[in-house]
Amino acid sequence: MRKIIPLAFGIIIVLSAVYIVKLSSGKPDKDILEIGTFVVLTLTLIVLVFYAYNTNLLASIGQLRWERESILNATYEMVEINDTGEAGRTLFRIKNPSTLIIRAKVWCDFKIYGSNVEAVDDFNGKNTWLLFPQQTSQGWFEIAPLLEKKGKTPHQMIQEYTSGNRTTQLTMDLTIEFRDELSQKRRLPTRKHYFAFNELRWIPYLTESNGWD
Repeated sequence: MRKIIPLAFGIIIVLSAVYIVKLSSGKPDKDILEIGTFVVLTLTLIVLVFYAYNTNLLASIGQLRWERESILNATYEMVEINDTGEAGRTLFRIKNPSTLIIRAKVWCDFKIYGSNVEAVDDFNGKNTWLLFPQQTSQGWFEIAPLLEKKGKTPHQMIQEYTSGNRTTQLTMDLTIEFRDELSQKRRLPTRKHYFAFNELRWIPYLTESNGWD
C-alpha cells in the first residue's frame, strides 16, 4: 500500500499536466470551468486515496494486535508441593487466555552443583504442550528423580544446605516458546531459578550483573 500511494500521486500529477495543456488550446471560459471541475475531481481522488490508505493501515494494525495478543498474554506459573524427604513435586501450569489454540515448548536446564541433569520430555523441549482457548494446561516434574541421577536425595540436599551453596545446589534455566495457529511465535527470555532446600521452593533470580550503563 505504501508503494501505491506515491504511484497514484504521480499518475494524478501527470494526467493533470496533460489535461491542462490540452485545455489551454480551447476557449478561455470553457477552459476555466473544465479546469475547475478537474481540480475538484482530482482533490476528491486524493482524499479517497488517503482514506483507503488510512483504513488499510488501521485494519493492518488491528489484525497485527489481535494476532500478537494471543501469545503475548500466555503465562506460566510453578507451584511446589513441599514434602520434606519425598519426591518434591513441582506443578507447572501454562495459561492461554486468548481465543486461539496455542502450542508451547518448555526447556528446563537443570543443574546439580553445576552439573547438567536431563529432564523428562515435557520439560526438555521434546514434547509440545497444547493449550486450548481460555484454558490452563498442567504438568509436573519431581525433584527426587533429578537428584537420583547424581546419587543424591532430597534429605541429603537439605542436610548439605548452607547460605554459601543455596544458589548452586539445584538450579534451573527456564525457557518457554509459544506458537499460535496463525504461525505467530514468542520465546520468553531464559529465566534462572534455584531451589531453596531450606524452604523447599523455587526462587527466581531477580537481578543480574550485565554491565548496563
